[in-house]
Amino acid sequence: MRDLASPTFKVGVRRRRWSLLGIKFPIAMFFVAAPVRLGGPTGFLLRSDCSGYPATAPTSQLWHGRDNQVLADAHRPKNKQGGTMISFAQWSTPCLYHPVDRLARSHWPGQYQELCWTADKTIIFLLETVHGLLDSTEYSGANLPAAALELPQEFVAGNVVTAA
Repeated sequence: MRDLASPTFKVGVRRRRWSLLGIKFPIAMFFVAAPVRLGGPTGFLLRSDCSGYPATAPTSQLWHGRDNQVLADAHRPKNKQGGTMISFAQWSTPCLYHPVDRLARSHWPGQYQELCWTADKTIIFLLETVHGLLDSTEYSGANLPAAALELPQEFVAGNVVTAA
């Protein structure tokens, strides 16, 4: 909660880069904005499992809100060649395919140390990383149904901390 109350997090919210939709610990649900692309969505839901946070990196995945499940490949961010952007592609373990994610990190032993999670990093590092991937020139848009941006029921009902 301290990291979510930080000025850095609030600046990202004010700049419309991300927002916290709710927390049902250890799960946090964020909205991460995407740049305007013809027919593309305003952003994506990011479901982050923060077990062990901050000592342990979160593991996150793009999420379909209404269905309350991992976002289908057909709706994920696409690159200019029409394929799914590698960091958002589905693979055997549902997570971001990026060194910042605790489940994918082992795919780059000894590489990309600057992208690795360390205990001094905060959730803002994850959000900046995901927003940066979407804000890159590689991102060409996505065919995302509006229902995918609905907040899952588990975050609508009681015992959920929401952003102020």
